[in-house]
Amino acid sequence: MGAEMRHGGIVNSAVFSLDGKKIVTAGSDYTAKLWDLAAGEQLRLTMKHGGSINSAVFSPDGKKIVTASSDSTIRLWDAATGKQIGVNMKHGGIVLSAVFSPGGNEIVTASTDYTARLWDVATSKQLGADMKHVGNVNSAVFSPDGKEIVTASNDDTVRLWDAATATLMRVNMKHENGVNSAVFSPDGKEIVTAGNDAMARLWDAATGKQIEADMKHDGIVRSAVFSPGGQKIVTGGDDKIARLWDAATGKQIGVDMKHESYVYSAVFSPDGQKIVTASDDNTARLWAAATGKQIGADMKHTNRVNSAVFSPDGKDIVTASNDYTARLWDVATGKQISTDMKHESSVNSAVFSPDGQKIVTVSYDGTALLWNIGSDSDIPANLFRLQVMFTTGYKLNIETGNLEAIPPEQWYKLKEEYNTQAREHYKICKYREYNFWSRFYPEETRKIGQLK
Repeated sequence: MGAEMRHGGIVNSAVFSLDGKKIVTAGSDYTAKLWDLAAGEQLRLTMKHGGSINSAVFSPDGKKIVTASSDSTIRLWDAATGKQIGVNMKHGGIVLSAVFSPGGNEIVTASTDYTARLWDVATSKQLGADMKHVGNVNSAVFSPDGKEIVTASNDDTVRLWDAATATLMRVNMKHENGVNSAVFSPDGKEIVTAGNDAMARLWDAATGKQIEADMKHDGIVRSAVFSPGGQKIVTGGDDKIARLWDAATGKQIGVDMKHESYVYSAVFSPDGQKIVTASDDNTARLWAAATGKQIGADMKHTNRVNSAVFSPDGKDIVTASNDYTARLWDVATGKQISTDMKHESSVNSAVFSPDGQKIVTVSYDGTALLWNIGSDSDIPANLFRLQVMFTTGYKLNIETGNLEAIPPEQWYKLKEEYNTQAREHYKICKYREYNFWSRFYPEETRKIGQLK
């Protein structure tokens, strides 16, 4: 386990910077904190609000942080100093989210005051008028090109806005009950919405018209997302089912992906070939995106699974559960890798660093914890050399450059020493190959390769 990032209350979120060197955490203790991963300690000043901080995210260039709070304000901070930039940006209710535009020059916020608002990062001033609904605005996000904003509301509607002026462009995207989310396709041409009316719907972003028929469930649809290429959609709901849909036709692909209780989330792997679902039935499950058929066995916890996400390379999955643990799984085998990542209360979420080598877990116990899940580079050099000598029975004579057989009595001592060190290492790390250290011992590696 790496750094313990502690708050005085529930930690609501933890987000890596794009370079993977920092984490910003948001807490119910009215603070956001910035952490240096290399030093394992808090950086700069604590970023304070007058209420619980619901989200904290980095700007695309990593130089700023925006926080959204239950105190009805949004605040902008310098990521280098932790000092506030400009004045508070205000709503008339709880601010549920704040996100930067792709270019980082604007921020859009969603609030329980029935509005979304657009802000200028340089001045902290509102741009245009309020983007109004007649119910809580559950989400507000930019299109991939940053030119449009889509908002989803409890007033049963989804609305499209011009991101330059905050003026209304489309208003005719409707559900029969509250809308939980609305997201753009990767090319920005379509929008998929998830509703409390047991429907997901696909819309043409240019016209606001629905594309094909409803994507139906028998309960609240909690999530609806596009595949990385935008050709497919996966939905998950309270009817204990996730479903796969063709984004061009709106028709279901393959069979229902079934659980024994609510499906909280369903997401695609980075290559779009697999789906992982997280459920109230204490399991996460892996599915083939071509057919909807389950791959391998259930990934089990002893309480509900709040989230399940793929690593950036798609080879691993991390799950977060109310059983006080997060667990790491090998996608190829479906087996758990390493020991449980433990907290003292429910784990709300777990996410990978951009390079996939670390995980940050967020818990009700007031902490975010950083875990080094291991890679080739996580093998200590001494352990690598012991591994080489133990597995081959040879060692390299540095003076002569020759490989020498290890006498049996020395080999048994090496075996004991290797097993002791490896046992301790496996408790905190996983690794696949020992090829990393071959860069530092090329001659030894080459000669050992000749023995095989």
